[in-house]
Amino acid sequence: GSLRLVNAVFRHGQRTPQDTYTNDPHANFDFHPFGWGQLTNEGKKQQYELGQFLRDRYGQFLGEEFSNDQVRLQSTGVDRALMSAQLVSAGLFPPVGYQKWNPGLDWQPIPIHSQPLDEDTLLLVRVPCARYYEELEAVKGSEEVRNYTSSLSDFYAALSQHSGMTVSDPDDVQSIYNTLLAETSFNLTLPEWVNDYFPEKMAAVTAYSFTLNVYNDELKKLKGGPLLKKVLSDSQAKLEPSNKRKMFLYAGHDSTVVNLLMALKVWDEQIPVYNILALVELHQIDKNYGLKIFLRNSTEHEPYLLRVPGCEDFCQLDRVVEFTKNMIPNDLTKECISHNPNFVPPPPPGP
Repeated sequence: GSLRLVNAVFRHGQRTPQDTYTNDPHANFDFHPFGWGQLTNEGKKQQYELGQFLRDRYGQFLGEEFSNDQVRLQSTGVDRALMSAQLVSAGLFPPVGYQKWNPGLDWQPIPIHSQPLDEDTLLLVRVPCARYYEELEAVKGSEEVRNYTSSLSDFYAALSQHSGMTVSDPDDVQSIYNTLLAETSFNLTLPEWVNDYFPEKMAAVTAYSFTLNVYNDELKKLKGGPLLKKVLSDSQAKLEPSNKRKMFLYAGHDSTVVNLLMALKVWDEQIPVYNILALVELHQIDKNYGLKIFLRNSTEHEPYLLRVPGCEDFCQLDRVVEFTKNMIPNDLTKECISHNPNFVPPPPPGP
């Protein structure tokens, strides 16, 4: 076939709530035995099945045996992502032949790399970055964005009253939406008022919040740029015939997937569900190397193609490199310095 390299970037599986809201009747629930912000058993199953899906799709390309120089897994430093990486690798690489080390266990250990959260420069980009927040404030104050958000003032007021929290921003809506979603998946009864807003009314604003966080090229560069840079340089390295690498897997979060696809200008605005999977495939057709990008947002249908602007399904690699050059950071530490030396960035939100 024409496939040469796969970059698979996915969100962890279903989880318990990470946060709560002021009037949450379940604020003191302990989610025993999992704890807050952790994978549920359903979430574990979903991630294992995601690994099996990757085995079905890429089994012939990867071969049966796990090889360190062909496949590399990286996760964020968050428990649920690290666990997801283990589950996906278990579904993707059940041991065969000499790799079977225990006849009673259809599992083998696969190494998972990660960075500590506050040193994350790739999948969450949580290193201090004042410039990002400075630009985000400017974007939120822009006429274009204010035209949309000003229409939400009644909605914000109602949500604030019901939740007991100050809701003044799409991210605030996303936070409550995520909590309610996680509570429903644990079969907790939601308060009566929720029915008027969740999921429908909150969904559109939640989907918008992800887009807003990487709204322009500058924001894309600082948040999605580091991973895009790695994906493109790993793809370019594959043009060297001696390069053995076949797959990079990245276990991350909703924003990890959105920010990469936004930086490629292919994100199809939606709520990035649990287990959402972006596939950036490098193909060689004749002498041409190019990318095909797919999104899997449901187990009900196959991944669908995302078209790079100005390209058909196959987009030449040098063309992608050219049109994304404004979104590639050169020196993140320097580029994260705010233009206004007195700007004080907010503390980063929870992962």
